[in-house]
Amino acid sequence: MVLLAAALAACAAGAAEVRRSFEAVPKQALVELKATVGRPFSSGLVFLDGKFIPPPYKVERYGTALRINGQQVTGQIIPWDEFLKTQTGVRVERVEAPASEAPAAAEEEAPAESSYSDDLSDDFDDLFDDNPKPKKKTSRPAARKPAAPPPPAAKVIFDGEFKPNTKTKAMVARLNKYRTDLEVMLRKGGAYFFGTRYSAIRADRAPADMFIEVIPQVMKDCSTFEAFSSAARAKGITYLSEAVLRDLFRNRLDYIKLQERAKAVKDERKWEAMLNKAGQ
Repeated sequence: MVLLAAALAACAAGAAEVRRSFEAVPKQALVELKATVGRPFSSGLVFLDGKFIPPPYKVERYGTALRINGQQVTGQIIPWDEFLKTQTGVRVERVEAPASEAPAAAEEEAPAESSYSDDLSDDFDDLFDDNPKPKKKTSRPAARKPAAPPPPAAKVIFDGEFKPNTKTKAMVARLNKYRTDLEVMLRKGGAYFFGTRYSAIRADRAPADMFIEVIPQVMKDCSTFEAFSSAARAKGITYLSEAVLRDLFRNRLDYIKLQERAKAVKDERKWEAMLNKAGQ
């Protein structure tokens, strides 16, 4: 009991460390674009910052972002400012950074090891990429040199009444396609690993089935991240970045829910096989 309490406390502390939020959807975007909500379904796997979200799932286009079961899982896919720029009377102003916020002298850098990119892409396939693209090589500090001033920020100003047009309707159609594609993949038994600190990763049905079959036991058995990561890689979970694995490790007590989900998936597969055999 004491060990369990300690493990629960450690997991709670770890979860607090990574508690962040996606870029909020502007209120006006919600008012003007509303939402598109799919019907609930029970297939697939969804994780948010390593926390398992159990099915049934309801995938929603929430203004300019996506939500699953009421939890936002992306930032703005198409920024609301892009919608405003299509309106008559809109102004785009450049905002210079105050002198007090000028950056300090930068340091020249030497090569260092590359790591996974946390950037989101405008393209849906990149946004939910099976293989996160590595970042460009960064470097270690060496000699200092004057820092370049930051580029001026753009501020979109629109005081009129928002009116849908051909461009805004096309952008909403793109957002709805993103929602549909995500839902279709989950309905096929795939998995999504969303994170506030890294790009989401998608796994098709086969790797998702393998994941749910092996990861609960790995979570249960491993008390250190090094052991957890090595065991996960050895079991074939090679498509997840270290950042995703760390989030899963912080939430490793979810293995109980995942064991239940693994049993449900096996039962679903048996029924599918029986129905397919009966239909032949």
